[in-house]
Amino acid sequence: ASDHFRFRIARGLLLCSVMDTATVAVTIMLVALFAFAASIKLLGVSQSLAIRDHLGLKPLQWRLIGACELAGVAGVLVGLMWAPIGIAAAIGLVLLSIGAIAFHLRASDGAKDMAPAVIGLALAVAAAVLRTL
Repeated sequence: ASDHFRFRIARGLLLCSVMDTATVAVTIMLVALFAFAASIKLLGVSQSLAIRDHLGLKPLQWRLIGACELAGVAGVLVGLMWAPIGIAAAIGLVLLSIGAIAFHLRASDGAKDMAPAVIGLALAVAAAVLRTL
């Protein structure tokens, strides 16, 4: 009975370790994507401004989106230590990604132009789900 109990504990720790590794890996990819997206918006990189104009957004709206992306990045990082913040931040990034996809669809953009938003959506959903497991 004692060996069976030890096996169950070891199996639980292994599962926990795999989930923790997946959570950290997804969070790192999510942070990289949105930190880049936020920085090019907030720094006014010319390619970013061309995308802004193509999507029909005003400069203030573009900077606000960048600030929200940056807040989401901070939140998912803090979420590695406190899950509720990470979940809330990931949901915020999900909503931003849905908005980005909607604007790309409205502009009749193809899959290539929408890819970063779709990848961001997938990573943000994954991060939120992994934090609940």
